Amino acid sequence: MDHIPYPVATTVLPIEVPLLSFHTGGGFDELSAGPTRVEESNEKLTGAECAVIPNLSAGAASGVESGSRSDWTLDFWGYPKTKGWAVSDSQSWWTSDVEETARRAQEWMYFELLRRFLGHPIDVSNLSRKQEHSERLVIDSSDIPELLGRWSADHRGSQEDAQSHTGTTPDAPQKKEVVLLLLARVLLECNRLDDLSEPAQSTSFAIRVLVETLIRATCKSAYITKTSNIQNLESNALLKQRFLGNGWCPYQIERLWGQYPPSTTYYLSSLSRERTFGGVQHDQCNEFRCMTTSIDPATYQHRHAESCSIESNPCQMVGVQSSTVAECINGGHIPLIKFEESVDGILRPSIVESHNDLRYVALSHVWSGGLGNVKANSMFSCQLRKLHGLLQTIRENGDDDLDRDRGSRKTRGMKRDLRASLRMKPLPEQPVLLWIDTLCVPVGIEHTQAYKRALAQMAQIYVQAQCVLVVDPELQKMKYKELPDEELFATVQCSSWNSRSWTFQEAAMARVFYIQFLDGYSIIDKKWHDFMKDMEKEKEKNATATQVSRDIVDMHKTLMVDVSNWFATMPVMTKIRTYDARTLMTHSEDWQNFVRVWNGLRTRSTTKSDDLYGIIAIMVDLTAYEILQLEPQLRMKAILRSQSTLPISLLYQDCPRILDSEGQPMWAPSQIAGGHLDMSNRYMRLHDDGLFIASERKGIARYSWPLIYVFSLKQPLPASFNVRLVNDNNTLSIRLCSKGNIKTTDRPGSWLIFINKTPSVQEVSQALRGALLRRTGNKGSRITASYICPIEITVQNETKPIEEAKSISLDIYVIKIET
Repeated sequence: MDHIPYPVATTVLPIEVPLLSFHTGGGFDELSAGPTRVEESNEKLTGAECAVIPNLSAGAASGVESGSRSDWTLDFWGYPKTKGWAVSDSQSWWTSDVEETARRAQEWMYFELLRRFLGHPIDVSNLSRKQEHSERLVIDSSDIPELLGRWSADHRGSQEDAQSHTGTTPDAPQKKEVVLLLLARVLLECNRLDDLSEPAQSTSFAIRVLVETLIRATCKSAYITKTSNIQNLESNALLKQRFLGNGWCPYQIERLWGQYPPSTTYYLSSLSRERTFGGVQHDQCNEFRCMTTSIDPATYQHRHAESCSIESNPCQMVGVQSSTVAECINGGHIPLIKFEESVDGILRPSIVESHNDLRYVALSHVWSGGLGNVKANSMFSCQLRKLHGLLQTIRENGDDDLDRDRGSRKTRGMKRDLRASLRMKPLPEQPVLLWIDTLCVPVGIEHTQAYKRALAQMAQIYVQAQCVLVVDPELQKMKYKELPDEELFATVQCSSWNSRSWTFQEAAMARVFYIQFLDGYSIIDKKWHDFMKDMEKEKEKNATATQVSRDIVDMHKTLMVDVSNWFATMPVMTKIRTYDARTLMTHSEDWQNFVRVWNGLRTRSTTKSDDLYGIIAIMVDLTAYEILQLEPQLRMKAILRSQSTLPISLLYQDCPRILDSEGQPMWAPSQIAGGHLDMSNRYMRLHDDGLFIASERKGIARYSWPLIYVFSLKQPLPASFNVRLVNDNNTLSIRLCSKGNIKTTDRPGSWLIFINKTPSVQEVSQALRGALLRRTGNKGSRITASYICPIEITVQNETKPIEEAKSISLDIYVIKIET
């Protein structure tokens, strides 16, 4: 896996996959070197160790030159039979010997797969090396990008030749479909290897990385811009153990797991825990909660700054009166902190009411870093002095930094008058001002109403700030100037700051945010914008390039896209209404913003569960104060009903649901959970009498809407069953998902199946998501139904169905879901 990126600032050793194919008992024939390059290196194999995988068929080798990519795939699955591992193609090629099974998998699904993909013999000596300080042979994939670069150049040349002879451009995406389907099936075989011990697990992972690389090369050469065929890593015991062995929190692993392809997951598992996370122990954590970031008010301790020397310089608590903070908030103002040096040399805070002429910095931090205080609006003077120093640095250099940031993702969508007001130069006599929750949100049960109003102010606080400064104890131990951009984004993504719900809201509200590191602060907005500009330039360059290029599988760029996705998909909250204008009676049409908020908060946590409803309200432009005044069981329902449109994928999530008066689950989730919501143009309209799904927008392609099938059953519906689709003869295997409770299905009836995409028996490696509804009535073109539960769907071609299902077109029918 040498061709994929690896962190620079890490002490974690990379995974080295043993080369098993030269073991006694079979493998590759020892032939002379083929047409690929042979390196002169002490680490490479030489002499009798050199081997080239022989051609098994002439058609396989000529696949690229002929322009056909299907020839080599025809007998790929017959390879075990030709090697004598199985009597027939359907017979298992496995053995009871784990190492022999791994050896066969490596020979077949790594080297033979690569050879057939390239269309010519490959020299194993260029894909292997001797392990350092050992005679052990391991796979070395560093030459794969160059091999694929040559393959791409040859492939592009064959396409241009075809165009010059026929006058038309070959339909590259269709010709590549068979290759992508074969690669998907290879991943299914890897799932079986994952259940074995070493060396099967490392071999399986090497195959997964190769498949990912080949998919990227196939899609890029076929001018497919979206590589949706690349599957995220959802099962691999080797990497999960690697995460845990490096000291990762089980909760953080759960957040990341299944979100990224194999190469990115491997990169994240290789980040040095000791360096990145400050050596914090997670022995008491589990996959549902990180105990180090969850605060227990009874035991929470405010901490000194690391630079504080209590013996030589006595440090004391300094703060403001909670009643003063509450009075400011109840008066409709935002309290800001002004720093004042007392006669005894102690830096002390005081409250200043905000107004339009003041510029301030808002702080974003996690309380587990020691800056919080549950008992009073105060903090250690050493911490306050440290913050004051950071703000002075921003004041001295920040204006130039903000000038350079005019093209960032945050500022591009802002109205000119708002941007101008936020960029106003500070008056010379204006002091350095700070907003931090520890001092600016009142503490004490007597200030409960002021606390709720403070939560409702969060939108204005962070939108109106000059900038947001991120202070995280883990990140402050790192030198960002020594890191490549992808490692910087990956480290921030995996930090405790980026795992909390409040900090997600604070970053989304920020026009620009600085992240404090050991060697200064980084403007991450600008780095992301610069990367996107480079990507656009590279795209234009590659559109006309004909020379051999390693960029056909530039894994550094794909890694950067993955690890910066948390930032790229973050809502840009720059059009916040004033506090008085936000109400539950205000219906939002921006359902895509709702999706971004939901997806962003899905894998984050907060100590006070009630705060989450306030955060959601703020980010969908409601007032948190009004939401928090409701009974807890009504808060999510009120938030959902404030949206006039909602994504249909909300029905597909396996999560707890709001219960009706009879204790039966409804369509509405009671909390943020489950998978990602879909960002495509699939949505439903919410009215007082129900949810409506109809093809009402002109210009939206039919595939943008869910596929809906109806079938009837004269018996109770089982927990899993099969139905055959009348239209295309596919059989769907359906499993009811019960995490959120299933409405009663013990009565016969007519049922509706919603599916998020077109089912195909060829998609053997993916499960589809959908929802099950019971049809309760028909009136003309309107079908009324009640929601039952989410479902998981796989396509089968050999199972016996219990009933036939017919499709329903939204061009004819309107679906109403009872609420």
